[in-house]
Amino acid sequence: MRVHPIACGLGMGYLIETDQGLFLVDSGSPGQQDCVLAKMRLLGRTDLKLIWITHAHYDHYGSAAALREMTGALIGVHPADVWSMTNGQTSLGSWRSYGFIYPPALSLVNRRRPLLATSPDFTLVDGQTLEPFGLNATILHTPGHTPGHTCVLMEDGTAFVGDLIGGFPRPRVQGLLATDWDEMPRSLARLQLARPTWIYTGHLRHKLPGSILNKL
Repeated sequence: MRVHPIACGLGMGYLIETDQGLFLVDSGSPGQQDCVLAKMRLLGRTDLKLIWITHAHYDHYGSAAALREMTGALIGVHPADVWSMTNGQTSLGSWRSYGFIYPPALSLVNRRRPLLATSPDFTLVDGQTLEPFGLNATILHTPGHTPGHTCVLMEDGTAFVGDLIGGFPRPRVQGLLATDWDEMPRSLARLQLARPTWIYTGHLRHKLPGSILNKL
């Protein structure tokens, strides 16, 4: 297995390369499908099987519908975020610190490149796996940032944690936007219990050692 981080506008997408196929965690902002397709061409692969969305925000599912149309890949998300995706919405919740900049920024980028309504093909809840699709990975429900926020836990200990962990100015629990602030520490505790060896966040190109979670 190899992980290919792809800068997709305002967010990151992670293309997982296996012998069984290609799998994408998050698709970045709208209009970024060519970034993913370019990486697939470099790999000489066309077999994108699915796109798992960690949470229903503009910069995480924005290009999923376009990629599905171009590749036939299925789109999955936790049931609690289905409404937002199906209605082309981003539920920011409330903000803290400089999170106040996000509502006007979202309005601006959404006018320039609108977020498409994206109905998922399937949903998974906590503890269910992507094995039926060919990927040995488990879904961990980590709500707070959005009701249906999830992390993806790979068999080798790699975890894709979406926006549960922020990376600026240093790695920490995301503290700018949440639909339920009380859930954030509980979700972090669940991820800590999983003891990932490496983590990929929603906005950093490089992976972080899982041990960093014990310092948060």
